[in-house]
Amino acid sequence: MPTYLVTASSLNLRSAPRMADNIIGSLGRGASVEGVGASDDTKWLKVRSGRKVGWAFSKYLTTESEAPTPVVATEEFPWMSIALSEVGVKEVVGNGNNPRIVEYLSSTDLRRADASLDATPWCSGFVNWCVEKSGFAGSNSAWARSWLNWGKSLSRPRRGCIAVFSRNAGGHVAFYIGKSAGQYLVLGGNQADQVCVAGYPEARLLGFRVPA
Repeated sequence: MPTYLVTASSLNLRSAPRMADNIIGSLGRGASVEGVGASDDTKWLKVRSGRKVGWAFSKYLTTESEAPTPVVATEEFPWMSIALSEVGVKEVVGNGNNPRIVEYLSSTDLRRADASLDATPWCSGFVNWCVEKSGFAGSNSAWARSWLNWGKSLSRPRRGCIAVFSRNAGGHVAFYIGKSAGQYLVLGGNQADQVCVAGYPEARLLGFRVPA
């Protein structure tokens, strides 16, 4: 049987492969579990942890050989090369949807109807997609401010850390690049309808986040 490691800070074990089913336990980041089955759509894995057997969301489980290497404070965040390679991806003008942006949105818990449209706000989808591609668990949410509950706070920014900004009642999330003329420069999605570097006023910053 395969062995998996938990990539989320906390992962619920459920009695059946549905979000509505009872929580029977919880696993912390780095916990090792034995795989004993999978749901038909492969979104859930049945795992054994000690004497407890339950179902867990598969996107937050990785095989030991694929486990992410802990980020050292002096190193580049592993998602930055991924994010940089996406620069220039943009929304389709008029009818149609960019399949790449739809892929970003599919990394969140959005309903399928909303996740299939590149007109749906996708900044958090982009950050989730990049973080997950690098082997870490994201926020799983299309809401930008969800990242304020992810990982841990950082008082002084590092290139590549996650920056969360206010925007009316909502927010914006992207990867920190630098600072210029009272603005934080960030690489993100849904910035002028594309993946690019843009500036946001320092006064709108809600927080910087890094993996816990």
